[in-house]
Amino acid sequence: RSHEVKNICLLGHSGSGKTTIVESMLYLTKSTDRMGKTIDGTSVLDYDAEEVKRGLSVFTSLAPIEWKDHKINFIDTPGYFDYAQEMEAGLAVADNALIVVDGKDGVQTGTLRAFKQIAKRKLPTIFFINKLDEENTSFDKVYTQLRDTFGKSIIPFEIPIYEHGQIVGSVNILRNKAWYLNDRENAKEVPANLKPLVEDYLAQISESIAMTCDELMEKFFSGETFDEAELIQGVRLGVRSGEIRPVYAGSAIKMLGIERLMDLIGEYFPSYGELGTVDALDTNNEPIKLQTDETETFSALVYKTIIDPFVGRISFIKVMSGILTSDTQVYNVQKDKPEKVSQVFIIKGKHQIAVGKLFTGDLGAIVKLQYTQTNDTLATKAKLVTHTPIKFPEGLLAMSIWPKSKLDEDKMSTSLQRVEEEDPSFKMVKNGETNELIVYGLGDQHLDVVVNKLKSKYKVEVDLKEPRIPYRETIRSTVTVEG
Repeated sequence: RSHEVKNICLLGHSGSGKTTIVESMLYLTKSTDRMGKTIDGTSVLDYDAEEVKRGLSVFTSLAPIEWKDHKINFIDTPGYFDYAQEMEAGLAVADNALIVVDGKDGVQTGTLRAFKQIAKRKLPTIFFINKLDEENTSFDKVYTQLRDTFGKSIIPFEIPIYEHGQIVGSVNILRNKAWYLNDRENAKEVPANLKPLVEDYLAQISESIAMTCDELMEKFFSGETFDEAELIQGVRLGVRSGEIRPVYAGSAIKMLGIERLMDLIGEYFPSYGELGTVDALDTNNEPIKLQTDETETFSALVYKTIIDPFVGRISFIKVMSGILTSDTQVYNVQKDKPEKVSQVFIIKGKHQIAVGKLFTGDLGAIVKLQYTQTNDTLATKAKLVTHTPIKFPEGLLAMSIWPKSKLDEDKMSTSLQRVEEEDPSFKMVKNGETNELIVYGLGDQHLDVVVNKLKSKYKVEVDLKEPRIPYRETIRSTVTVEG
């Protein structure tokens, strides 16, 4: 049901461990029988040949996880700038964000970029400091850096307990209790050396919570302390409004803190249904509000398209309102055409799992739609609405593309059209003056992926060269003048 669907986008610098976090959650919830690793090519999410070769995420992938009455869709996005169009697609359908920070490197350019994105969209956010099992990592150092960089909304919720350089447990600051890894059931007293720090952090939390409502504000300024229920209520409100961004820590590869992270997500992150309404436009381009529940008529945004050599076109959608059932007819508002939905799928990595229905807020896919492309809205004929299209970054690096042989030449332009349909930041233009076919991408890595995709998927081999510059004027003779 919709009020339980939470869509969470993973953001952060390339290599901070976003994919590994989702892999460990899949393993923890027994959705996979072993811990997938990007480097070994066993990852559930990084399954594309390009990702296996590079050892990092190139495309946005999905992992739905059931956790304590919630359905959480994790949207794993690439951290590398050349694949920014994939991150935009993931952000467009997310209701919350999890920013992953490397416990050694702290705040990096990818962290800054992620924060800018979530601040612009006002997404509720949790920070996760990862890789704390490694040498020379420090929770305090990275946390202080986060707070100095992003301000007072950054607040620690748990701090690790170290003994002989190893993490042995953690202190839950809201409850003011310690839990040790060898005994997860029973709470212990906070170690004496951490008490001043915990009190310090609790004061930071209380101050932020006071901002969430007048009642708590009065209590705070009269010098009273908040009880646990008030703390939790304040945090829920604060996370939803973006005034509180909890910091949590652990190690994805060692599965430290992953279970608690999932609990935090369940407890503090709002579901899509909680929005109440979502903005759309009617046929006259006038703004209207749609209810984010099952009683509303159906509408969905297509946020990504994949063209599979075997299955054909796969359209990834987010159900913005109502319910989508298989064997129904929907209407593509932009193309002004009816579309037949024969089967509805949910996506888990590379697997498509057939389901009968998709509820409000959920992410899924439809195959073999005739006219539908990325950014189209699917709706009912009775209520035609359009959702805000995603703004993808524009490719500005230009290269001329040449087929290696006559055989490649015949297939090249149709293959490039398919790539263009899958990738909104890639475009091709025929330059009439130089007679070259010019392709545009976000960077050399982006164009490299395109070249490799042409080879592996469409069996077309090409070369990229510097485009020729058409000079329009030239000096034809010498003259002497006085001025």
